[in-house]
Amino acid sequence: MFFDHWPVLFVDDEPDVLTLSRLAVRNFEVYGLPLKVYTAASKAEAVRLLLDNSEVAGSLAVAFLDVVMESDTAGLELCDYLRQEMGGATQIFVRTGQAGLAPEREVIDRYDIAGYFSKTEMTQDKLYSVIKSSVRQYLAFGMARATIDLLDNLVAALGSRGKILEVVHPVAGLTEGNRAPHWLIVDGEVLFGDEVDAGRARETNDRLSALTAEPLGPFGDTYLRDNEGYQRIHVPSRPNSAEVDFIFKTRFNPPAQIVGMMHSFVNSFAIAWRQSAD
Repeated sequence: MFFDHWPVLFVDDEPDVLTLSRLAVRNFEVYGLPLKVYTAASKAEAVRLLLDNSEVAGSLAVAFLDVVMESDTAGLELCDYLRQEMGGATQIFVRTGQAGLAPEREVIDRYDIAGYFSKTEMTQDKLYSVIKSSVRQYLAFGMARATIDLLDNLVAALGSRGKILEVVHPVAGLTEGNRAPHWLIVDGEVLFGDEVDAGRARETNDRLSALTAEPLGPFGDTYLRDNEGYQRIHVPSRPNSAEVDFIFKTRFNPPAQIVGMMHSFVNSFAIAWRQSAD
C-alpha cells in the first residue's frame, strides 16, 4: 500500500527487445506512480535478481517473460519459479517470437499466467493497457490477500489486546525504515511510537477530523484524503466497538475498493479491541 513506484520485470535474451521495452514504458504511470523497470537476459539472470534484490522478490507487480532463452522452455520454467517463490500476486505475461514452440492454449492451460503475446503484437499501446490493468489487478489481489490474513489473525487474537497489538504492529507501528507515517489511534490513545510520534499522530488527526469526509456506510464511519496525501479512516465508538482512527500517507490516491478493504480491517480491529481485555 505504501508504494513509491511499481516494479516491472522484462526477461528476454535479445538486447534490442529489452532496450525497446525500457524506452516504450519510460513515461508510464499507474495511479500517478512511475514504473521501476528491471531487466534480465536469461532465466538464470532473472533468478539471481530475485535472490539478490528484495524489492523484486517481494513486490514485483508485472513480469514479461520470453519463452526461448537458455533452452526452449526457459521462460516457462521461470513462470513456475516466480509462482513458487512469490505467490500469486505478480501478473505474469509470456512474450514469444517462436509461438510454435509454446502454443498459446497449452501455455495458458498449463501455467498460471495473465496473458500470452507474440513479440510483434506487443506495441507501446498494448504495453500501456496491459501494464495499467495488471498493476491494478496486482494491487487489488495483494491487498485482498493481506486483508484476509489480517482479519484471520485478528480472529485468532480475539480476547487478548496484547496479541492484537502483535497482529497490527506491521500495519500501524512506526519502525525504522518506514518512509510514510501510519498510525492507529484507539479511544484517543496512539498505539505505537514514542512521544514525538504520538504528538504528530494527534496533531494530524485533529487537523484531518476538521475536514469534510466521505461516509463509509450508514453508521458514521468516514474516509478522507487531504491534498498532502494524508488519509484517515474513522470508526466511531459503538456499543460493540472502540473508536478508531487509522491515519496513513500514500503517494497515490487509492481506489475505492482498496479503501473498502482497509475500512474492513479498521472496523474489525475496533470490534476485536472492544471485545478483548488487557
